[in-house]
Amino acid sequence: MDYRRYQLYTGIINVCLAPVVYPTMISAWSVLIVVGVYTAIRLFSSIPLPMYALFVLLAVDGVLVVNFCMVENGKINKRSEQILEKFRLSLSNFKKANRKTFIERKEVKSLGPLKIKMGSSNFFEMSTPLEILSLCVDNIINLLLAS
Repeated sequence: MDYRRYQLYTGIINVCLAPVVYPTMISAWSVLIVVGVYTAIRLFSSIPLPMYALFVLLAVDGVLVVNFCMVENGKINKRSEQILEKFRLSLSNFKKANRKTFIERKEVKSLGPLKIKMGSSNFFEMSTPLEILSLCVDNIINLLLAS
């Protein structure tokens, strides 16, 4: 029953949110993280404290949003893998070889882990927020070295 719920949730997100909302959200929050941290490091003494606090809060908020949204999407992938493994173990422990068990084994074998896709081949997993934040840190370092 959990697998069907996750399957429905994944289908809705892949149709409604994944094509436009997630790429826009990731790129916008990544830019805010880079600008916020770069400004907080580079313009520390040049801008007044309230404006400085705004840039720091933008960077912190960006990190939190990227982590929360991407980890929640990655949990769907991880949880569906765990559910499928539980299905496979329960069917392998069931030794009775009747037609119903044979059909259930075929059904479980046909199911795959659910993926919230972004584009044609990219999908979210548990390490996606770390990859995005790593790219943000790389951009910040390149900006600091360039100036």
